[in-house]
Amino acid sequence: MTQLPPRPADDSERALGFARATMTRWLSPSLLFATAVRVGISAVLGSYADKREEMAALPAAPPADLSDGTEPPGYAEAPDGGELWFDYVSDLGDGFDATYAMASLLATPSLDLAGTTTPRGRMLVMGGDQCYPTPSITGYENKLIGPYRAALPRTCPDPAGAPRLFVLPGNHDWYDGLTAFMRVFCQGSSIGGWRTEQTRSYFAVQLPHRWWLLGIDIQFDSYIDDPQRRYFIEIAAQMRPGDAVILCSAKPSWLSAADGDAEAYAVLDYFERTIIRKVGAQVRVSLTGDRHHYARYSECARDSERARYTEVGGAAQKFTAGGGGAYLSATHRLPQRLVLPPAASRAPGKSDPPAHYELASSTFPDAQTSRRLAAGIVGLPAFAPGLIALLGGVHLLLALAIGGAGGTTGRGAVGRLDAIAAGLRHAGVPGLFEGLVNSVPGLALSLGVMGAGVALTKAGRTARGGVAGVAHGLTQLVLAVAVIAGAVAVASPLPGTWLLAGVLPLVVAVGGLAATEVLAAYLWLADRIAGLNTNELFAAQGIADYKNFLRLRIGPDGQLTIYPVGVRAVPKRWRFAPDAAAGAPWFTPIDRPLEAFLIESPITITRAAPDQPPDCLGPPGAREGA
Repeated sequence: MTQLPPRPADDSERALGFARATMTRWLSPSLLFATAVRVGISAVLGSYADKREEMAALPAAPPADLSDGTEPPGYAEAPDGGELWFDYVSDLGDGFDATYAMASLLATPSLDLAGTTTPRGRMLVMGGDQCYPTPSITGYENKLIGPYRAALPRTCPDPAGAPRLFVLPGNHDWYDGLTAFMRVFCQGSSIGGWRTEQTRSYFAVQLPHRWWLLGIDIQFDSYIDDPQRRYFIEIAAQMRPGDAVILCSAKPSWLSAADGDAEAYAVLDYFERTIIRKVGAQVRVSLTGDRHHYARYSECARDSERARYTEVGGAAQKFTAGGGGAYLSATHRLPQRLVLPPAASRAPGKSDPPAHYELASSTFPDAQTSRRLAAGIVGLPAFAPGLIALLGGVHLLLALAIGGAGGTTGRGAVGRLDAIAAGLRHAGVPGLFEGLVNSVPGLALSLGVMGAGVALTKAGRTARGGVAGVAHGLTQLVLAVAVIAGAVAVASPLPGTWLLAGVLPLVVAVGGLAATEVLAAYLWLADRIAGLNTNELFAAQGIADYKNFLRLRIGPDGQLTIYPVGVRAVPKRWRFAPDAAAGAPWFTPIDRPLEAFLIESPITITRAAPDQPPDCLGPPGAREGA
């Protein structure tokens, strides 16, 4: 019999077996560089060494069977006659406070949600991005396994008695080609009190009353590899006409399609059309994360402006629920309507006519709160202090390049410094601007600043993105000249080369701080005016609050009910409890209670879709904040 580890005696890293991580600082220069390298490696691995192809050598696990509604052997609760509860959480492996808070709620035996007692799920689905910013065995241990083990310690030596865990990889899990993901989640191990069963990065679960849950790995929306396609064809062969599918993927491709990537939805459309609908089944619910908020889109009839429909027995639903622990994403830029697949898609055989979806009124956070939180970017220097040093260094190089362009070339290092000091002292503001283009270093740095401004928009190839990027780059250059001119004026009493001793530190400190605030202002204005860089605007702040997960129930009547669970504020201080019972959480909150609530009323979905989707809500933009 497996020996269970003892409860830790103290909260040191050595005793806990993991480090309590802080939130990822997404605009940290070192992190940006390291992540860029991993992204490049991942792109190569995805093209030339796709781990999904290698998985074909592993035996494919048959679909987990939870269809009879009875508890698995050794499970503590009694059979419930065809009722099944399970949970969905995504984007969870980041700072300890948010990740552990959500793990604690998922581990709690039951939650009272608006007067309804909802038991902990017999199955937990993790929807992607289990480790930020890049995956490793140590990263998974510190940011996922450790917090979940602390929230639900394993108390039963027999893993058959534990609730089941199924995990999809997101793009951050893919950054090492799924190497760490496969070792952590595909070898029958335990994550705290949950046990893994899958052998590949995708899975299938047979649920009660002819419901199915399918988790597909489509790796950056690129394609479905042939072994995975054949696996799901075999699963679909077990379905009957009229069966209903809950489809999990790691990215809301429907939003990417609305953002201008016409082919983003093509893979999901292909999967649904050629595998699910081909056997007479229907995708009734789509679940995903990647965007770290809660939002729901409901299928509706085309070109109708009648009243809102009832949620009971409604048409297909698409949920984004990426609130498991990562930084908060905005909701105020979500499109009001979706047409899937979009008319611009050139995918052969795409679904025709397309389906129309409407954004539900209850997002979390709501649009007004999302806009208010956006203004917090003013604290960017505190969120990413490394930017001050980086941008201050750019100002330093600009000062040296400008001074060198305006001074007479001297001999030796001292002579060159004398020339730079003289160039800065006598340039004047017009001369400082001339120095940006009158030397090769100045021109190269200026073009680099402009190029970085355009690249930051991630839409530089469009007119809107190009204008925004050029405007930001020019503003940074004007700021640099202003800071250099001010520093020269302050240090002008210093003689000769000593001028640099006064100018250069001021340029680095003041210029770095001012440039960081200009970047913050750009991010806010780009989102506010042009809808650009909204993700960067929120990622830079690392907001740990406004978290969410989904609790799902298939009732004895065969209806699926989804409870969207939200947490407005995450505790930031925890008390270690070494003397609590063996199965009790290791930490309890000190500064505030961990309070869960229903984001919106439970959404009930029948297995059979209605003949006609419900009516849409009216013309686009009808919802406040759209």
